Amino acid sequence: MNDSVLLDASGVAKSFGAVRALTDAHLRVAEGEVVALMGANGAGKSTFVKIITGALKPDAGQVLIRGQEAHVGSPAEARRSGLVPVYQEPSLIPDLDVTDNLRLGDTPVEPFRHWVNELGIKTLRLSTMIEDLPLATLRIVDLARALASAPDVLLLDEMTAALPTDLVE
Repeated sequence: MNDSVLLDASGVAKSFGAVRALTDAHLRVAEGEVVALMGANGAGKSTFVKIITGALKPDAGQVLIRGQEAHVGSPAEARRSGLVPVYQEPSLIPDLDVTDNLRLGDTPVEPFRHWVNELGIKTLRLSTMIEDLPLATLRIVDLARALASAPDVLLLDEMTAALPTDLVE
């Protein structure tokens, strides 16, 4: 394992009213590592990912990217820092086509096409409206968009949760 730490989150806490979603959560990811967050439903995994990627603000804690304190205020800022999420809920705009969704995220088209093909979709028209895509294709488009940006850290938050088992395999 390479000792180059890409992401180091420590002491992260988050409450929603009286509900304590996270208490003193920690995550350290070094270059080349594959790490899984595991826990029961409601354990705070999605909340933790959303904090790391700027979709939620923590009540406490610190997130370092390559040793520097990260002030990631949005998923777009996280992307620019090399942290790219694929959330449980697709982050594509349904009433836009694939091309417009790529433009919104500054996603390069050729790497996107490469990843869509690698992930098993041989024919995808970029003019297709997102709302017209089947759920499995939608999830692949979301993942391909994330991979096309060549992230330093790719954070997958239950992206297969809504898919049938045969499609996940």
